[in-house]
Amino acid sequence: MDKQDVSNIISQIRAGDYNAFSILVDAHKDMVYSLCLKMTNSNENAEEIAQDSFVKAYQGLHKFKGKAKFSTWLYQITYYTCINFLRKNKLTTTTDFPDNFEDSTAEILDQIQQDERRNYISKALAHLEPEERALITFYYLEERPVKEISEIMKMSISNVKVKLHRTRKKLYGIMRFLLKNEVNSLVE
Repeated sequence: MDKQDVSNIISQIRAGDYNAFSILVDAHKDMVYSLCLKMTNSNENAEEIAQDSFVKAYQGLHKFKGKAKFSTWLYQITYYTCINFLRKNKLTTTTDFPDNFEDSTAEILDQIQQDERRNYISKALAHLEPEERALITFYYLEERPVKEISEIMKMSISNVKVKLHRTRKKLYGIMRFLLKNEVNSLVE
């Protein structure tokens, strides 16, 4: 959906055609749900947060000026709705992991099937803070540019780059820890 289509739909909504919002929901529901699911690791919570995000977007549609893309604006609403939900429900799942391991994660990953890789990546993501999880999700899974991420998360571009670098290192350490423990349990 291009910028002109979104602009036309928003004009229809502002003119009183409230059913036109369903077009925006249909166009963005997968994107919103995907982000919610990746940040919460729960289908029920993701559905609830996605619905709340769309309600907030609808209620705040008068604030949308069109300077950023609609998807960026909606991502921002969704991101903060997820963060608030996680904080309110104390669902952060961080764990401290040691930084130094002798085993090579790349060698271990090469031996694991593709679906097992996804499973380990999901487990590792669950150990990140919500903000870190969002950074990884936006950049790698949703393939959003750094500039857009900075708009969504209200950070400077350089801050996004620094936090993304630190989060990658942390995620690498978590993956190494999880995989080392898996290898150890198979050998024992």
